[in-house]
Amino acid sequence: MITVSIANQKGGEGKTTTSLNLAIGLARRGKRTLIIDMDPQANSTGIFLNPETSSKNLYHVFNKKTKMSEVVQKVYADNLYLAPSSTNLAELEAMNTNSVEAPYLLRDSLQVVEKDFDFCIIDCPPSLSIFTINALVASNFVIIPLQAEKFSVDGIVGLQQTISSIKKRINPNLEIMGALITQLKPQTLLTKTIVPVLNKYFKIFENSISDGVAIGESHLAKKSVFDYNKSSRQAQEYEGFVEEFLSEL
Repeated sequence: MITVSIANQKGGEGKTTTSLNLAIGLARRGKRTLIIDMDPQANSTGIFLNPETSSKNLYHVFNKKTKMSEVVQKVYADNLYLAPSSTNLAELEAMNTNSVEAPYLLRDSLQVVEKDFDFCIIDCPPSLSIFTINALVASNFVIIPLQAEKFSVDGIVGLQQTISSIKKRINPNLEIMGALITQLKPQTLLTKTIVPVLNKYFKIFENSISDGVAIGESHLAKKSVFDYNKSSRQAQEYEGFVEEFLSEL
């Protein structure tokens, strides 16, 4: 199982959108794919089910030692499964980070399902909390969605330092696959200025996701952008991104 964290400590950069459309794009290609919703806001979960009515979720994995196999649910056709989140997960955000086992809880819990899936996509919260650390410890790769804006660039250093520290101390196999530019406005001066700056930090995926209404409308419809409007520009861009992702492996 190849595990990929979709991470950025800044909110509104496209983590959930990218997690969903990458996972569904992989499932549509016949890859057995698991989405882990590590964000207590439970936005990924809400696309498929009501987070408040799920009897078992990641809160129970982290707090009750429930097996991951008891939490995972099939949510899309034959190949997509979800480990749902819940707002209760926020109660654990201040869990004892000094505990020896704290960074390893997700990694250890995934061992019972790793043979069942080709890919695991982790939707991380917009912070460098213990949940993001757990995701990075459990991952082979990190993808960083971000906008071509100054404030997006400002937050990169902290994330880069966290990834480097985890790679050095805990997970030497962790690699940054690249940054995915989202909500792109290609002809603006800001975009033309910021993208070369981003290239100094990370590899930038050749495919980017343009600004447009299809993404927001697909969220309202509780669908992937492929299922909502497969002919939209954003659906075609995410198709290209999924293909580029697979070619990088």
